[in-house]
Amino acid sequence: MGLCAPPRGLTLSIFGTVTLTSTSLFAPAFSFSPSPAAPHHSQPVAVANNAAASLPTRHLHDISNGMEALLRTIRFAEGTWRGGAEAGYQVLYGGRLISEQFPGSDPFSKHPEFVVVKHSGLDSEAAGAYQFMGTTWNRVAGWLGIEDFSPLRQDQVARWLILNRLSSGEEANINRGVLTREALHQLAPEWASLPTRSGRSYYGYGQSVKSWDQLKTFYDEQLELLNRIETEA
Repeated sequence: MGLCAPPRGLTLSIFGTVTLTSTSLFAPAFSFSPSPAAPHHSQPVAVANNAAASLPTRHLHDISNGMEALLRTIRFAEGTWRGGAEAGYQVLYGGRLISEQFPGSDPFSKHPEFVVVKHSGLDSEAAGAYQFMGTTWNRVAGWLGIEDFSPLRQDQVARWLILNRLSSGEEANINRGVLTREALHQLAPEWASLPTRSGRSYYGYGQSVKSWDQLKTFYDEQLELLNRIETEA
């Protein structure tokens, strides 16, 4: 693997009863010139949750509708979709929100690197819409010069991880609006909730996985919505 290969952070998305412990913050060690922090206006959790009735916000406008639909599908698989509401971008492993765990803080200032301990023994510091592990987030965000954890930046890092996993052929399929089992298989090492060719998680050990039918249906629905919005604009 080359020097620019992505960290293969384990991303977990099982929900259940949890207890919580904190860890020390990761000290970034990158020399890249950081991108300006993405503008963001926090909204109360109640407002964010009610946003499900409106159209999901699209943060990246330089990608195809097919790629945007894939980003949304990954969020659906990871259990953070929440109707496309902003609250989905601050979900901790286990389902609790960053703003609930750290009241009064800006949930989008940085990856929380907060370990959630489950009684099943599957502990994780995964956070955000794409359930990024802290090590994965810090490394890729450092490469990209990203300093905050805003929805826009989360989408940007997720896109980077997607492009670094997909073959050129599957990337072309996605940009044409075609989701295949092979694309999900290629992304499965990055997101444990996506099925391999066998239909199981890349990581096994009881990790919950969305089925091909569920993911294909959701992808096609989001693609249709995005195409309709584009046509009506």
